[in-house]
Amino acid sequence: MIFSTTLLRNHIRRSAVLTYRYQSSVANKPLVPANALKQWYNVFGKSNAGYASWIVMGILVAEAFTGATSDMVWNSINRGRTYDSVDWSKFVVDDDDDDDDDD
Repeated sequence: MIFSTTLLRNHIRRSAVLTYRYQSSVANKPLVPANALKQWYNVFGKSNAGYASWIVMGILVAEAFTGATSDMVWNSINRGRTYDSVDWSKFVVDDDDDDDDDD
């Protein structure tokens, strides 16, 4: 009983230490390389106008992406129910009456 408890305790400690070491090594790595940040700063971050244009471009791209995604979802849910997706050939009436010849 004591031997199994000791083994369990040592296993838990070892796994906790390995997890801590892994998390600390992952946390030390930067998300974006330094060269990419320097290049971004040289293009967009040095001036107020450059930074404002970066924000405007980001907003426009995000809006286009969310608009296209929501349109795609809407059209997939409402297929056959909207004006564009209805098969209008089903509603064609073959009317052979020539009402124009009555003049």
